[in-house]
Amino acid sequence: MAEQEELNTQAPDFTQSTRSIGGVVTVDSQKYAVGLMWQPIQNIDDPNPEIRETMESELDADLYCLRQTTVSQYGVGRSTLGHRAGMPSLAAAVASALSQHDSFCAVFQVEEGWWFVAVRNGLILAEEDVLFATEEEAQRAYSSMMAVPDWDACIVPASWNIEGTIQQSLEELTAKGRKVRLQEINAAHRTYFLLFIAIIILLALAGLIYMLVGLWRSVFPPQTIQSVQAPQVIQPVTPAPEKPKPWEKMVDTKAFIEECWDDVYQIKSISFPGWKIGLISCTPESVTTTWTKDSKEGLLSWMRFGITEYQFTDLYVDVSPSGTTATGTVSLAGLPVIASLPTLTSQQLTEDLIEIQQSTGLNLQFGQQTLLDPPNRADGSRPPNQKSYTYFSFSTNSDYTPWEWIKFFEKFSGFELTKIEYNPSNDTTTKWKYEGRIYAK
Repeated sequence: MAEQEELNTQAPDFTQSTRSIGGVVTVDSQKYAVGLMWQPIQNIDDPNPEIRETMESELDADLYCLRQTTVSQYGVGRSTLGHRAGMPSLAAAVASALSQHDSFCAVFQVEEGWWFVAVRNGLILAEEDVLFATEEEAQRAYSSMMAVPDWDACIVPASWNIEGTIQQSLEELTAKGRKVRLQEINAAHRTYFLLFIAIIILLALAGLIYMLVGLWRSVFPPQTIQSVQAPQVIQPVTPAPEKPKPWEKMVDTKAFIEECWDDVYQIKSISFPGWKIGLISCTPESVTTTWTKDSKEGLLSWMRFGITEYQFTDLYVDVSPSGTTATGTVSLAGLPVIASLPTLTSQQLTEDLIEIQQSTGLNLQFGQQTLLDPPNRADGSRPPNQKSYTYFSFSTNSDYTPWEWIKFFEKFSGFELTKIEYNPSNDTTTKWKYEGRIYAK
C-alpha cells in the first residue's frame, strides 16, 4: 500500500479537463469500463462494508467490481461516466491476461482516445486506469510513471519507438483475460424497500375497503331474497384445449441468468465460521446450495447470526437433524415465460453443434433425445393424442460466466436453459456448468 501511495504522489496532477470524461471504450465490439478507482480489500471474507464505505465517500459512485487474485482489490465506477451493471472492467481483463508480469505499465490506442494503465505488485494502481483524450497526455503519464524503477514489462504503441518496450494487441489480451463485471451494491436493498412500501399501501387499501363495506352494511342491511330453483340446463360438451408445445412456454433465458447471477453472487459472499459451502445450483424453480460443518467452531448459532447479518431475506436455510449440514434455497417462482419456435432440423442442429465444438474447442457434450407428451402408461402402452418432440440435450463445463455464454444461448430458437451450476471452491478454475436443451422442428 505504501508503494502504491508513493507511485500516485509521483504521477502528475492531471485535472478533469486534461482527461477524457468518457468511461467506456470499445474493444472488438465489446464495451469495457475504464476510469475506475481501485482499492485493495482489507477483509476478503466480508468486503461489502468497506466497499460501501468507499462508495458513500465518493461523489456519484454507484457501481463496483471485485478482482480476486493473490492480492484482491475492488474498483469503483460511476454511471455518470457511462458505466453500467454487467459491463466488464478493461483494466481487470488486461491484468488477468498479463498475470505473468507482477508489475507492468501500458498504453493502448482505442477508438475513444489513449488508454493508460499501471499494475504494481499485482495491484491495479488506485488512479492509473485512465482514458486520455490525446496522445501527448498519455505520453506524459507514461514518462512520469517511468520515474519509478523495476517494471517487469512496458507496453506502448510501436510508433513511439521506445527501446526496451513491447507491443501487445488489446484484442488478444481481452480475449484471454478474465471478465470482471460491474454491479450495484444497493440494488437488492432498494428492491426490498420498494416492495415493503407496496405491501404497506395494499394493506392500508384493504383495511379502508373493509371498513367502508362494514359501514355500508350497517346503514343498509341486505334484504333476504328467496331463491327460485332454475331449470337444469345441459351444457354442451366442448373439446379440451390443445396442450401447448414445450417451446411455447419456456422460461426466458436472460431473466433466468440475471436471477441466477445475482443470487449466486450473494450466496457465495456469505461465510459462516466452521462451515464450508458446496456447489450452488440454479434451476428455473430455485437456487440451492449446501453448507457442511468442517470444524469444531462450526456452530449453528454462527450460521443463524450470519444469515441475519447479511440480510438475505429470500434465503431459506434448513438444517439437518444431525446439525452437520444445512441446505439454502432461494425461490425463483414467477420468472417470465416466452415462446421460441424451433427453426432447425435435427440434422442442421447436429452440424451446428459440431461446428461450434470444433471451432471453439469447447468441451460441449450433446445428444439427440425424444420427449413423449403425455408419457407412456405404466404398462408401456401409448395414451391417445400422444405427441413426440425431438430435442438435443447439452452440457458443458466452463470458466466463462453466463453473460459470456449468452451469445451461444441466443444463437438457437427453441432453446431452453435448464440448469446452471457454480463451484465456489478455490481448488478448481472451471467454475461454471451449464445444461439445457434445443428443440428441433
